[in-house]
Amino acid sequence: MSGRPAGVPVEPLRWPVDCHVHFHDLVRVGPSLDAAASNFRLACGRSSGLLGFLLLAQGARERVFEAMTGRTNVGNWAISPVPAEPETLVARKGPCAVVIVCGRQVRAADGLEVLAIGTRAAFDDGQPFRATLDSVVSSGAVAVVPWGFGKWVGRRGRRVAETLRGAVARGVFVGDNGSRLATLGMPAPIKALEQRGARILPGTDPFPIAVDHRRIGGFGLLADVEPDAASPWGSLRSWIMAQSRSPPAYGRASGLARFARLQVGIQLYNRLSNSRSA
Repeated sequence: MSGRPAGVPVEPLRWPVDCHVHFHDLVRVGPSLDAAASNFRLACGRSSGLLGFLLLAQGARERVFEAMTGRTNVGNWAISPVPAEPETLVARKGPCAVVIVCGRQVRAADGLEVLAIGTRAAFDDGQPFRATLDSVVSSGAVAVVPWGFGKWVGRRGRRVAETLRGAVARGVFVGDNGSRLATLGMPAPIKALEQRGARILPGTDPFPIAVDHRRIGGFGLLADVEPDAASPWGSLRSWIMAQSRSPPAYGRASGLARFARLQVGIQLYNRLSNSRSA
C-alpha cells in the first residue's frame, strides 16, 4: 500500500536522457557513468533502478562503445549487452542502471556536424553537409544537427537554416548544447527553427579536457516512456519520434566561468592534437 489518497493521479515516471555524449576513451567511462548516475538522480528523484539514458555520438576515431561490448565491467560498473539491440548496453552498479546507446558524430564539410543516434554504422567524414544529413536519415538512425558555438553564423549558418527547413519534415532534430553560455539562453538560430516546427534534443557534449566528464547526464530531456527491458532504445526511440514538439528539458547550460574554461581548454586541446598528428 502506498498510502496515496484515492483519486489522486499517479505521476508518470520520467527518465532523463542526455542526447549528446562522448566518453572519448575507455579510461573515462567509469568516472563518466558515476557522474551521469549522480546527475540523473537529481533529475529524476530516484536512487535505484533505471536512472537514465546516455546517447553516444562517437567521432570517427572513437570506438569506446565497441571496446565496452567485449568487457563484463568498466571500472566499478558491470556491462551487459541487450541481445535484441546491438547498439545498446546496460551499465549496472549496485541497485542502479544506466542505458548506453551507440551513435556517431559525422563531420561534414566546413566543420558542420550531423549526429546519427542509435546505430553502429560508419559514415564518411568530409562530405557536403546536405549529403551527410541525407546519408544519416537514410540509415534509419535518429538524425540530429547539433548547434555549435561559432558554427551557425554567416553564410554557413544560412546554409544550415535553409537545409533544416526542409529536413525538419523528414524527422530531423536540432541539438541544443550544454556547453553553451546559460545566461544568453537558447541560441537564436535554435529558437527560430523551433518556431518553424523543429524538435530540440538537448545534451551535454562533454569535451575531452580536465573533469568535463562530470557534466554528463546533467543536461538533456525527460522522457515519460516506459522502457521495454528487451528493447530500451527501441522504446525511447519510438517515444522521441512520436513527439510533435520539443520534449521537456532539464538541467542548465554552462556558467560564464565554465564556458570560458571550456573554450580555452578545447582550443589548447585541438592545437596539441593537431601538432601530434602533423
